[in-house]
Amino acid sequence: MIFIPINDIHEGMILAKDVKIYNHESNDVDLLKEGLRLSNSNINRLKKFGNVGLYIYDGTDNNEGPIQIIDNALKTEAINELEKLFSSVDKNPKRVDDNALYSVNNVSTKIVDNILHNKKYMVNIIDLKMYDDYTYHHSLSVAVLATAIGLSLELDDKSIYELSLCAILHDIGKTEVPHDLITKPSKLTMDEFNIIKTHPIKGGKYIIKNNLITESIYNGIVCHHEKYDGTGYPYGIKGKEIPLYGRIIAIADVYDALTSSRPYRKPASPSEAIEYIMGGNEIMFDPDIVKAFLRKIAPYPVNDCVKLSNGKIGIVTKVFSENPLRPEVKIIGDDEKYYNLYENQNLYNIVILQSL
Repeated sequence: MIFIPINDIHEGMILAKDVKIYNHESNDVDLLKEGLRLSNSNINRLKKFGNVGLYIYDGTDNNEGPIQIIDNALKTEAINELEKLFSSVDKNPKRVDDNALYSVNNVSTKIVDNILHNKKYMVNIIDLKMYDDYTYHHSLSVAVLATAIGLSLELDDKSIYELSLCAILHDIGKTEVPHDLITKPSKLTMDEFNIIKTHPIKGGKYIIKNNLITESIYNGIVCHHEKYDGTGYPYGIKGKEIPLYGRIIAIADVYDALTSSRPYRKPASPSEAIEYIMGGNEIMFDPDIVKAFLRKIAPYPVNDCVKLSNGKIGIVTKVFSENPLRPEVKIIGDDEKYYNLYENQNLYNIVILQSL
């Protein structure tokens, strides 16, 4: 199987992996089963609800699925519990719904347990985005990414569990920002952006009412838009003055936002987003956390089809955490030829141009 971006999917292709389509307006979930031959109707519905791509049978014997760092059942549970919590805040922002918050805490714990069980694997953002790009899913993705970064930094277990909950709640303050600003398809005015910038403080004020939340979680939520050079908000603090969870979530938040579909732009590829993160090293982001991030993120996951700068097309067979932008690639049309772009010095002049 190979992963194919949604705009390159065409009628007649066969699904190599189950896909769930969430319609939050009607609260319905449709399941497209592995082995389904896709119709134009299927494809259009997948595009409508934000799917970025599909795993498709490619006619080879390589039908091993990607390692899932968290399973589909937990993704579904997390999205459902987040939707309940955010809805409760929408209805009554002055009252904490203890049951909803404790349910999200339980889901956060399960996310950490899943990732600890699969901690030797790198995070494949494509697999996380087989759902949609609603706020609930963004919160889930940021929690997974932040937890993976925390493991890479070798934080203790207590901190990992705190970090996961902090990340899953980091945007809770957006429920108190007008929805039309959050979804505006054009550039925000300065006044509109100033309203958006209130969401970290609002989120912190909301969750501090509940004794489930520690000071570290509060600080992480409030400070996830601070920048390493001091140009962020709400306080304009810099460097190590920014609380650790805030510095971690800042990277996870930007990476997921860049790779998500937005009304005003198409999603960036994982490799493009990684290059953006690397470009923000010591400016937007803590360099130590950037290094930890790069050890855990797979821009070209195993079974991804890629085009190389020498014109060759290949399938990714191995990813190296030391440099995820240079995996091992099996060249299509030559069963014996593998390009190890990381370890083979003779191939250093060859780069991946794009994921196909």
